[in-house]
Amino acid sequence: MRPPEEDLARFEPSASEPWTREAAAHLLRRAGFGGTRGEVETAFARGPQGTVDLLVRPAENPAYREARESVLPLLDFADVAILQAGWLLRMLSGGDPLRERLALFWHGHFATSNRKVGSLRLMHGQNLLFLEKGAGSFRDLVLAVARDPAMLVWLDGNENEKGRPNENFARELMELFTLGLGPYTEVDVREAARAFTGWHTSQGSFSFNARAHDGGEKSVLGRRGPFDGHEIVDLCIQQDASPRFLARKLFACFAFPDPSPVLLDALAARFRETEGNVGLLVETILRSRAFFSPTAARSVVKSPVEFAVGALRALGLRADAKALGAFLREMGQSLFEPPNVKGWEGGRAWVGAASVLARNRFAAELTGAEKGRLGCSLDPDAFFPSSVRRSPEEAVGFALDAILQGDVPRSVRDRLVASARNGNADEAGRRLVHAILSLPEYQMN
Repeated sequence: MRPPEEDLARFEPSASEPWTREAAAHLLRRAGFGGTRGEVETAFARGPQGTVDLLVRPAENPAYREARESVLPLLDFADVAILQAGWLLRMLSGGDPLRERLALFWHGHFATSNRKVGSLRLMHGQNLLFLEKGAGSFRDLVLAVARDPAMLVWLDGNENEKGRPNENFARELMELFTLGLGPYTEVDVREAARAFTGWHTSQGSFSFNARAHDGGEKSVLGRRGPFDGHEIVDLCIQQDASPRFLARKLFACFAFPDPSPVLLDALAARFRETEGNVGLLVETILRSRAFFSPTAARSVVKSPVEFAVGALRALGLRADAKALGAFLREMGQSLFEPPNVKGWEGGRAWVGAASVLARNRFAAELTGAEKGRLGCSLDPDAFFPSSVRRSPEEAVGFALDAILQGDVPRSVRDRLVASARNGNADEAGRRLVHAILSLPEYQMN
């Protein structure tokens, strides 16, 4: 086992640890939503560090800018599908994949649902908050979330008043946002709730109600003082548990679950050294040897968003974004509507019986001969080069490389080749792509 400083050292390709197209595709999947064939080739040519540079500072993309602006005139409608479609269009454009991937991470971390908030405008504002602050100071992000109108509605901020504090936000601030279970008491929660009294909303904006605020002395996390909400956030993120808590979640999102205690200690130390800069910690992970290690490869189950957006990008298809959002709901991930304050469970929960069937229906929709709900379908003539369509073996190799960006066991490949021999070329091509999208290997990131 390598020491943690070597695991977090920059990955430099060598004979024993080469830079491959599969490694390039791994980077694009984890730091975004997968690459097109052209993007994988560009990443392979640029190398690992050059590709991370481009992910951190992406080039201007008109389609991404248009997708960001397209939802603005529609925010006064009540249909959350509009907001979902706008975000999915941004993901599909590939214009700023790392920032969008972080926004999705924060959406699960600070889970807020429009089912209670009931305002597309407030939910869109929170989404932009994650985009704009999600790669910067964790302290600044938490403070902004504490004042965010959607969060205040979600966790009953207007009910938090002097003399009758509401503990919802204070509890989630500690348990879910900054510390994790354990490093606080019920007294800490009750006292912290007093510090956030008067943090209300008015006409869709943050409003501090001084008359409802409790300015008295409080005892929180071993400290005493007339704390307000800003000071409670500082007390939380200054605890030793906070950098470990967040480093673990970010590493599990981008690299692999359950890092060793010594690796987690090293990650937390890096996070403290950068004064809690999220973007720099994510860069450290993406540039590291640990990220490109065999342990990280295909170690995380794809969320429905990663599964579906990745498939569309790999196949070069443009789907109706509202219909795509509906498919994602069937798979178990309705954007802007996480199931509870803990967000989506993730991991193996993504591939229960019902969600696997929904993924299969999505794959069948993409590969059907006729356009269905998504408004698009695979054109085998456009997807497969003519040079490979004459040979089932070459067609399978091309499709695995384009969609899975990797290989499968020989027995699986043989079954794919046998299937590709049956029927006419178009039928065989559609059946082959459907089969690859349904493989267990494709469900893994």
